[in-house]
Amino acid sequence: MEGSRKIKIIVSFGLVLILVTVGIVFSIINNNKAKQDENDVVMGQSDISGVPYITSLPPVVGYIGIEYVYDIKYSDSNSKTEDIKVTLENAPVWLNIEGLHIFGIPPAESVGQYKFNVKISDGTNSSIQENYILVQENEEE
Repeated sequence: MEGSRKIKIIVSFGLVLILVTVGIVFSIINNNKAKQDENDVVMGQSDISGVPYITSLPPVVGYIGIEYVYDIKYSDSNSKTEDIKVTLENAPVWLNIEGLHIFGIPPAESVGQYKFNVKISDGTNSSIQENYILVQENEEE
């Protein structure tokens, strides 16, 4: 009788150990799958390959009376050229935009630093490039 009780305890202990091991393994596998699913969702929401962004940099110095010109280059993997729209935000009044061409002539008495933002959009996604121009006296005069 004493021997069968020890066997029952050992078998019970073995079964509990197996159940605990299976539970831990299942928990680890389930947790890894949940993390993978979470990563997939985050990656799908933050995939920036379809967001248009400006790849060029504007000239940082402009001169009074001389035309300032910035031709924009951009990258967008999933949009047609005709869907791309570029706008100027917070720009000095003398700075203009036509398509991908930003231009303007700094007037007299406009020496100083100016900030302007260029927003590029494909109708769904957009990005903004923050820029600064340092306007100086014309050195040629």
